[in-house]
Amino acid sequence: MRISLVISTLARPVEVEAFMQGLEKQTYKDFEVILVDQSKSHIYDDLVSRYSTKWPLKHLRPDISGLRYARNFGASVAVGDLIAFPDDDCIYEPDTLERVNAYFCKTGDKGFLTGAVLNLDGAPTTMGRWLTSSQKLNQHNIWTGLIEFNFFMPRTMFEKIGRFDENLGIGAPFGAAEGPDLALRLMAAGSQGYHDRALLVRHMDKPATLNGERAYDYGTGMGYVLRKNHAALKTVATFFIRPFGGVCLSLLRRQSEKAAYYFKMLQGRLAGYFCRAASEAARHNTGRILS
Repeated sequence: MRISLVISTLARPVEVEAFMQGLEKQTYKDFEVILVDQSKSHIYDDLVSRYSTKWPLKHLRPDISGLRYARNFGASVAVGDLIAFPDDDCIYEPDTLERVNAYFCKTGDKGFLTGAVLNLDGAPTTMGRWLTSSQKLNQHNIWTGLIEFNFFMPRTMFEKIGRFDENLGIGAPFGAAEGPDLALRLMAAGSQGYHDRALLVRHMDKPATLNGERAYDYGTGMGYVLRKNHAALKTVATFFIRPFGGVCLSLLRRQSEKAAYYFKMLQGRLAGYFCRAASEAARHNTGRILS
Protein backbone atom coordinates (compact mmCIF):
# COMPACT_ATOMS: atom_id res chain seq x y z
CA MET A 1 0.00 0.00 0.00
CA ARG A 2 1.21 3.47 -0.78
CA ILE A 3 1.17 5.87 2.20
CA SER A 4 0.66 9.61 1.66
CA LEU A 5 2.38 11.77 4.29
CA VAL A 6 1.00 15.32 4.35
CA ILE A 7 3.29 17.75 6.21
CA SER A 8 2.22 21.32 6.82
CA THR A 9 5.15 23.58 7.66
CA LEU A 10 6.06 27.20 8.26
CA ALA A 11 9.74 28.20 8.21
CA ARG A 12 11.14 25.09 9.91
CA PRO A 13 13.62 23.60 7.43
CA VAL A 14 15.87 22.09 10.13
CA GLU A 15 13.00 20.11 11.62
CA VAL A 16 11.70 19.02 8.21
CA GLU A 17 15.21 17.87 7.28
CA ALA A 18 15.26 15.68 10.41
CA PHE A 19 11.92 14.18 9.43
CA MET A 20 13.22 13.43 5.93
CA GLN A 21 16.31 11.79 7.38
CA GLY A 22 13.98 9.54 9.37
CA LEU A 23 12.19 8.60 6.16
CA GLU A 24 15.50 7.58 4.59
CA LYS A 25 15.84 4.93 7.32
CA GLN A 26 12.37 3.45 6.76
CA THR A 27 12.31 -0.28 6.07
CA TYR A 28 9.09 0.26 4.08
CA LYS A 29 9.58 2.46 1.01
CA ASP A 30 6.19 2.81 -0.71
CA PHE A 31 5.22 6.33 0.32
CA GLU A 32 4.86 9.85 -1.01
CA VAL A 33 5.51 13.13 0.80
CA ILE A 34 3.32 16.19 0.31
CA LEU A 35 5.02 19.26 1.78
CA VAL A 36 2.54 22.10 2.24
CA ASP A 37 4.81 25.12 2.56
CA GLN A 38 3.31 28.29 4.06
CA SER A 39 6.61 30.14 4.51
CA LYS A 40 6.20 32.26 1.35
CA SER A 41 9.94 32.02 0.69
CA HIS A 42 12.48 29.68 -0.92
CA ILE A 43 13.91 28.15 2.25
CA TYR A 44 12.76 24.64 1.29
CA ASP A 45 13.98 24.65 -2.30
CA ASP A 46 17.29 22.91 -1.62
CA LEU A 47 15.68 20.32 0.64
CA VAL A 48 12.98 19.56 -1.92
CA SER A 49 15.58 19.29 -4.69
CA ARG A 50 17.62 16.75 -2.75
CA TYR A 51 14.81 14.54 -1.44
CA SER A 52 12.61 14.54 -4.53
CA THR A 53 15.19 12.24 -6.14
CA LYS A 54 14.64 9.66 -3.37
CA TRP A 55 10.83 9.33 -3.34
CA PRO A 56 7.75 11.11 -4.75
CA LEU A 57 7.68 14.57 -3.18
CA LYS A 58 5.12 17.26 -3.95
CA HIS A 59 6.04 20.79 -2.84
CA LEU A 60 2.89 22.89 -2.54
CA ARG A 61 2.82 26.63 -1.86
CA PRO A 62 -0.87 27.49 -1.47
CA ASP A 63 -2.07 31.00 -0.83
CA ILE A 64 -3.60 29.96 2.48
CA SER A 65 -2.61 30.32 6.10
CA GLY A 66 -3.39 27.90 8.88
CA LEU A 67 -2.64 24.29 9.73
CA ARG A 68 -6.24 23.19 9.32
CA TYR A 69 -6.47 24.53 5.78
CA ALA A 70 -3.02 23.29 4.79
CA ARG A 71 -3.74 19.71 5.78
CA ASN A 72 -6.95 19.53 3.81
CA PHE A 73 -5.29 21.22 0.84
CA GLY A 74 -2.39 18.76 0.88
CA ALA A 75 -4.75 15.81 1.20
CA SER A 76 -6.57 16.93 -1.95
CA VAL A 77 -3.57 15.92 -4.10
CA ALA A 78 -2.70 12.72 -2.22
CA VAL A 79 -2.86 9.44 -4.16
CA GLY A 80 -1.90 6.92 -1.46
CA ASP A 81 -4.09 4.11 -0.16
CA LEU A 82 -3.39 5.39 3.35
CA ILE A 83 -2.91 8.93 4.61
CA ALA A 84 -1.25 10.51 7.65
CA PHE A 85 -0.41 14.01 8.85
CA PRO A 86 2.95 14.01 10.66
CA ASP A 87 4.04 17.19 12.42
CA ASP A 88 6.98 18.91 10.76
CA ASP A 89 9.04 18.39 13.95
CA CYS A 90 8.42 14.68 14.52
CA ILE A 91 10.62 11.74 13.47
CA TYR A 92 9.51 8.23 12.51
CA GLU A 93 11.26 5.17 13.91
CA PRO A 94 12.82 2.98 11.16
CA ASP A 95 9.94 0.44 11.34
CA THR A 96 7.05 2.91 11.69
CA LEU A 97 5.73 2.62 8.13
CA GLU A 98 6.51 -1.12 8.02
CA ARG A 99 4.20 -1.64 10.99
CA VAL A 100 1.50 0.54 9.47
CA ASN A 101 1.53 -1.39 6.19
CA ALA A 102 1.48 -4.74 8.01
CA TYR A 103 -1.52 -3.71 10.11
CA PHE A 104 -3.63 -2.56 7.17
CA CYS A 105 -2.69 -5.57 5.07
CA LYS A 106 -3.82 -7.79 7.94
CA THR A 107 -7.10 -5.96 8.56
CA GLY A 108 -7.99 -5.53 4.89
CA ASP A 109 -7.61 -1.76 4.69
CA LYS A 110 -10.22 -1.07 7.37
CA GLY A 111 -10.23 1.04 10.48
CA PHE A 112 -7.49 3.40 11.60
CA LEU A 113 -4.26 3.05 13.52
CA THR A 114 -2.39 5.12 16.07
CA GLY A 115 0.48 4.48 18.42
CA ALA A 116 2.78 5.86 21.08
CA VAL A 117 5.15 8.81 21.30
CA LEU A 118 8.72 9.14 22.55
CA ASN A 119 10.66 12.33 23.08
CA LEU A 120 13.58 13.05 20.78
CA ASP A 121 15.95 11.22 23.11
CA GLY A 122 13.88 8.04 22.88
CA ALA A 123 12.43 8.30 26.39
CA PRO A 124 8.70 8.24 27.22
CA THR A 125 7.09 11.60 26.57
CA THR A 126 5.88 13.93 29.29
CA MET A 127 3.10 15.27 27.02
CA GLY A 128 -0.09 14.23 28.80
CA ARG A 129 -1.53 10.86 29.78
CA TRP A 130 -1.55 8.04 27.23
CA LEU A 131 -2.72 4.45 27.12
CA THR A 132 -0.11 2.05 28.46
CA SER A 133 -1.11 -1.03 26.43
CA SER A 134 -2.23 -1.91 22.91
CA GLN A 135 -6.03 -2.00 22.62
CA LYS A 136 -9.07 -1.17 20.54
CA LEU A 137 -10.25 2.42 20.71
CA ASN A 138 -13.67 3.70 21.67
CA GLN A 139 -15.33 7.06 22.29
CA HIS A 140 -13.89 7.25 25.81
CA ASN A 141 -10.29 6.06 25.50
CA ILE A 142 -9.75 7.89 22.19
CA TRP A 143 -8.79 10.91 24.30
CA THR A 144 -5.82 9.11 25.82
CA GLY A 145 -5.12 6.71 22.97
CA LEU A 146 -4.83 8.81 19.83
CA ILE A 147 -1.75 10.84 18.94
CA GLU A 148 -2.46 13.02 15.94
CA PHE A 149 1.01 12.93 14.37
CA ASN A 150 1.01 9.12 14.73
CA PHE A 151 -2.39 8.50 13.12
CA PHE A 152 -2.91 6.52 9.90
CA MET A 153 -6.16 5.86 8.03
CA PRO A 154 -7.46 4.84 4.59
CA ARG A 155 -7.53 7.92 2.39
CA THR A 156 -10.99 7.05 1.06
CA MET A 157 -12.42 7.06 4.59
CA PHE A 158 -10.73 10.39 5.35
CA GLU A 159 -12.41 11.86 2.28
CA LYS A 160 -15.76 10.19 2.99
CA ILE A 161 -16.16 11.85 6.40
CA GLY A 162 -15.29 15.32 5.11
CA ARG A 163 -11.60 15.64 6.08
CA PHE A 164 -10.50 17.85 9.00
CA ASP A 165 -13.03 20.16 10.64
CA GLU A 166 -11.57 23.60 9.88
CA ASN A 167 -13.11 25.05 13.04
CA LEU A 168 -10.47 23.13 15.00
CA GLY A 169 -6.74 23.54 15.49
CA ILE A 170 -4.11 26.17 16.13
CA GLY A 171 -5.44 29.58 15.07
CA ALA A 172 -9.01 28.27 14.64
CA PRO A 173 -12.02 29.23 16.78
CA PHE A 174 -11.42 26.06 18.83
CA GLY A 175 -7.73 25.55 19.45
CA ALA A 176 -7.22 21.78 19.51
CA ALA A 177 -8.72 18.26 19.30
CA GLU A 178 -8.93 18.04 15.52
CA GLY A 179 -7.41 14.55 15.73
CA PRO A 180 -9.94 13.09 18.18
CA ASP A 181 -12.74 14.73 16.21
CA LEU A 182 -11.55 13.06 13.03
CA ALA A 183 -11.26 9.69 14.79
CA LEU A 184 -14.72 9.98 16.34
CA ARG A 185 -16.21 10.73 12.94
CA LEU A 186 -14.38 7.72 11.49
CA MET A 187 -15.92 5.57 14.24
CA ALA A 188 -19.37 6.98 13.52
CA ALA A 189 -18.85 5.97 9.87
CA GLY A 190 -18.08 2.39 10.91
CA SER A 191 -14.29 2.36 11.34
CA GLN A 192 -12.58 0.54 14.21
CA GLY A 193 -9.55 2.27 15.72
CA TYR A 194 -6.56 0.55 17.31
CA HIS A 195 -3.78 1.85 19.53
CA ASP A 196 -0.51 -0.04 18.98
CA ARG A 197 2.04 0.66 21.71
CA ALA A 198 4.82 -0.65 19.47
CA LEU A 199 4.06 1.89 16.73
CA LEU A 200 6.42 4.70 17.70
CA VAL A 201 7.04 8.26 16.60
CA ARG A 202 9.43 10.72 18.23
CA HIS A 203 8.43 14.30 19.06
CA MET A 204 9.96 16.97 21.24
CA ASP A 205 8.29 17.40 24.62
CA LYS A 206 6.31 20.58 25.09
CA PRO A 207 7.71 23.14 27.55
CA ALA A 208 6.96 22.28 31.16
CA THR A 209 5.96 25.87 31.96
CA LEU A 210 2.28 26.43 32.72
CA ASN A 211 0.51 28.36 29.98
CA GLY A 212 -3.01 29.35 30.92
CA GLU A 213 -3.85 30.79 27.51
CA ARG A 214 -2.86 27.56 25.77
CA ALA A 215 -4.78 25.52 28.37
CA TYR A 216 -7.90 27.55 27.62
CA ASP A 217 -7.51 27.24 23.83
CA TYR A 218 -6.94 23.49 24.00
CA GLY A 219 -9.87 23.21 26.40
CA THR A 220 -12.28 24.90 23.98
CA GLY A 221 -11.35 22.35 21.32
CA MET A 222 -11.98 19.40 23.61
CA GLY A 223 -15.28 20.79 24.85
CA TYR A 224 -16.48 21.51 21.32
CA VAL A 225 -15.57 18.03 20.08
CA LEU A 226 -17.17 16.30 23.09
CA ARG A 227 -20.47 18.06 22.42
CA LYS A 228 -20.29 17.82 18.64
CA ASN A 229 -19.77 14.04 18.73
CA HIS A 230 -22.35 13.28 21.44
CA ALA A 231 -19.84 12.08 24.04
CA ALA A 232 -21.30 9.90 26.80
CA LEU A 233 -21.91 11.47 30.21
CA LYS A 234 -19.09 9.37 31.66
CA THR A 235 -16.60 10.88 29.21
CA VAL A 236 -17.83 14.45 29.65
CA ALA A 237 -17.76 14.11 33.44
CA THR A 238 -14.25 12.64 33.40
CA PHE A 239 -12.77 15.53 31.47
CA PHE A 240 -14.57 18.18 33.50
CA ILE A 241 -13.81 16.61 36.88
CA ARG A 242 -10.08 16.21 36.21
CA PRO A 243 -9.25 19.92 35.87
CA PHE A 244 -11.65 20.77 38.72
CA GLY A 245 -9.78 18.27 40.88
CA GLY A 246 -6.52 19.84 39.74
CA VAL A 247 -7.74 23.25 40.91
CA CYS A 248 -8.75 21.93 44.34
CA LEU A 249 -5.59 19.91 44.89
CA SER A 250 -3.36 22.77 43.79
CA LEU A 251 -5.10 25.17 46.16
CA LEU A 252 -4.67 22.72 49.04
CA ARG A 253 -0.97 22.57 48.23
CA ARG A 254 -0.85 26.37 47.93
CA GLN A 255 0.22 26.15 44.29
CA SER A 256 -1.68 29.17 43.00
CA GLU A 257 -0.10 29.20 39.54
CA LYS A 258 -0.98 25.56 38.97
CA ALA A 259 -4.52 26.13 40.26
CA ALA A 260 -4.93 29.01 37.79
CA TYR A 261 -3.72 26.76 34.97
CA TYR A 262 -6.28 24.04 35.74
CA PHE A 263 -9.00 26.66 36.13
CA LYS A 264 -8.28 28.03 32.64
CA MET A 265 -8.40 24.48 31.28
CA LEU A 266 -11.78 23.91 32.91
CA GLN A 267 -13.06 27.26 31.66
CA GLY A 268 -12.04 26.37 28.12
CA ARG A 269 -13.69 22.97 28.18
CA LEU A 270 -16.92 24.43 29.54
CA ALA A 271 -16.87 27.28 27.01
CA GLY A 272 -16.31 24.88 24.09
CA TYR A 273 -18.95 22.40 25.26
CA PHE A 274 -21.73 24.90 25.89
CA CYS A 275 -21.13 27.26 22.98
CA ARG A 276 -23.69 27.70 20.21
CA ALA A 277 -21.34 26.33 17.53
CA ALA A 278 -20.97 23.04 19.41
CA SER A 279 -24.72 22.74 19.83
CA GLU A 280 -25.28 23.34 16.12
CA ALA A 281 -22.55 20.85 15.16
CA ALA A 282 -24.15 18.24 17.42
CA ARG A 283 -27.54 18.77 15.76
CA HIS A 284 -25.91 18.47 12.34
CA ASN A 285 -24.28 15.19 13.37
CA THR A 286 -27.59 13.87 14.66
CA GLY A 287 -29.18 14.66 11.32
CA ARG A 288 -26.44 12.80 9.47
CA ILE A 289 -26.85 9.73 11.70
CA LEU A 290 -30.65 9.70 11.28
CA SER A 291 -30.36 10.04 7.50
